[in-house]
Amino acid sequence: MKTIGILGGISPQATMDFEKRIHQVSQRIIPQHGNSGYPPMLVYYHRKPPVLTLDGIVPVLPVQIDPDLLEAARWLGSKADFLVITANGAHVLQKEIEEASSLNVLSMIDETLSEVKKRAWKKVGVLGFPMESVPIYTNPLTDMGLAVELLDAKRAARLHHAIIALMEGRVFEGAAEEAVQALRQRGVDGIILGCTEIPLLLGDKANESDLINPIALLAEAAVKFAS
Repeated sequence: MKTIGILGGISPQATMDFEKRIHQVSQRIIPQHGNSGYPPMLVYYHRKPPVLTLDGIVPVLPVQIDPDLLEAARWLGSKADFLVITANGAHVLQKEIEEASSLNVLSMIDETLSEVKKRAWKKVGVLGFPMESVPIYTNPLTDMGLAVELLDAKRAARLHHAIIALMEGRVFEGAAEEAVQALRQRGVDGIILGCTEIPLLLGDKANESDLINPIALLAEAAVKFAS
């Protein structure tokens, strides 16, 4: 089997969730024999944002990729067969990461857009963090001729705070559910949970039929590609 290089840690809890999902998918689709029925994995926890920041959160402008992220990509590239990135927004840096690693990135964004097509949605809600990362979905969705709905600024800020709280191991309840309901009230066919912390905030509600969890799609695709 191919070795999966996981560029993670940008969303720490989401990286752990992804690893768990890899094992669950493997148990379902790969013949099991002891502990050998799983793709080899190398996981790098990049413990910072993917770009240089002023305070650990607010990006320096113009946006500049964190050199340590490129070094992580190079390290993974020397050992893995392909890469995945366990953060939606970091895919804006996919080209630079592929160049640094000399490997292809199996894109969570591409998997999600393919699922939108499969479901034949016409009006799509998009949730993300920060709002600057949302265009990674909204731009291609618009190019596909689909209508897009986003949160208002107040609810987006509340969701932002909930995501940061989750990263830090704190509790900030209700923001993700409120965000989903706000978009549902606008008559969307479904919603992309475009930040990997959002499914964790929602818990079992992330599995509802009108929601797409990109990290779940990526885990499925990664196991199939590796095997």
